[in-house]
Amino acid sequence: MFAKLKGGTGGTSGQAGQTPIPATSPETALHNPISQYFEIGKQIGSAGPELAWKVYEAYRKSDGKEVSVFYFDKKWTEKFGKSSGKRRECISEVLKCGALQLDRFRHSKILQIIAKVEETNDNLAFASEPIIGSLANILGYLEDRLRQGVPSVLREYTFSEFETKYGLLQITEALLYLHYTCKIIHRNICPQSVIINKRGTWKLSGFEFTVKCNDGDNMIPVSCPAFTSKSPKMSQPDLDFMAPEVQASSACSPQSDMFSFGLLICSIFNNGRSPIQANLSTANYTKQLETLNRSVQELLDRMPILLAENVPALLEPASRKRPTSHTFSMIKYFHDQGVHALQYLDTIQMKDSMHKANFYPSLRGVLCTIPKKMWFQHILPTISAELQFNDVLAAALQPILYIIEECNTDEYQNYILPIIRNLYQAPKSVQVKLIFHQHSMQRF
Repeated sequence: MFAKLKGGTGGTSGQAGQTPIPATSPETALHNPISQYFEIGKQIGSAGPELAWKVYEAYRKSDGKEVSVFYFDKKWTEKFGKSSGKRRECISEVLKCGALQLDRFRHSKILQIIAKVEETNDNLAFASEPIIGSLANILGYLEDRLRQGVPSVLREYTFSEFETKYGLLQITEALLYLHYTCKIIHRNICPQSVIINKRGTWKLSGFEFTVKCNDGDNMIPVSCPAFTSKSPKMSQPDLDFMAPEVQASSACSPQSDMFSFGLLICSIFNNGRSPIQANLSTANYTKQLETLNRSVQELLDRMPILLAENVPALLEPASRKRPTSHTFSMIKYFHDQGVHALQYLDTIQMKDSMHKANFYPSLRGVLCTIPKKMWFQHILPTISAELQFNDVLAAALQPILYIIEECNTDEYQNYILPIIRNLYQAPKSVQVKLIFHQHSMQRF
């Protein structure tokens, strides 16, 4: 093991702890005040209603922190039909409201805002934690109607069954937080509202259409607008993921989000397409709603059994019969040690040293249930931040030592070495030295 630990000096770009390489700013992003603080590079994805937000890679000029910049050019509204000044401002106001709401609801399951939305007469922009793209980008949803020009590498991005389970639990818990803590209905759960960050974590976004729950009983429906062709598409939730009570009665509740979530799950196992393909037509929506049960049944065989047995309940026509976000978060499908270890790791920075020291050795024991991809993408970048603290250093090394045992030379050079190089250059406690010695003896 020591040969692997001490050998090599190289690494690849984009590794944890490295400052991103300066990128060239796109012409469209130069005229927003946010460019004063961030160096903006190429477009990497899109998100939001009708994928209106274009997402660019970027880094903060002051400290090199990697971010993503969401950018909306108000002139783009003209590409989707006649757009009077009034319609243009309506769309801009909806998107700006969504960005402001996103900053308000700070939670580990919700996209983290780094810089608040900035507006000019021509555009909107805000910065978030670094992301890969939206779920819509990865699934190719809306690609046939809205050509996005996202990188081909995003098209090739795939999810393992473990990643899908972890992602769906993230969104379930985001809804749990909104429905029970914030008393808020999201109203647009769809692939455009789910963001995948650089660590592979699914985050809820798309807060353009939120409404408050009923003050007395949050399950009692409140009024909300139905989809209409008279309003701009960018200023409305996605009709293909809309609950029936919204369209039929202009009413919604937290259970409306659960219906949309059920359709979202189906889309993941249906090449990115909802079982409802309304094509922006309310008549098509109503017609396809009548055959929804049959369409869903045809998809269930593609899902893991423990998930498939719970999806039909989400799509019950009567909202009261659907499981709540709390109930759904407890289904057997999510009973997975590896998934819950990642859930805990997502909030590790909020824990005290004692909790961390107890957790990291136990994490080592469940790494074998977590795909290797997640070791390098998610776990190592999080643990690397702990190596500077002596009181948790020895514990944090436990999962790293296991990963070193299991990785090949290239993986070690690319992912491990950049993280632990500084560890060898800094004074180490007797306990840390002993850990490496004992591990070496066990290995050889």
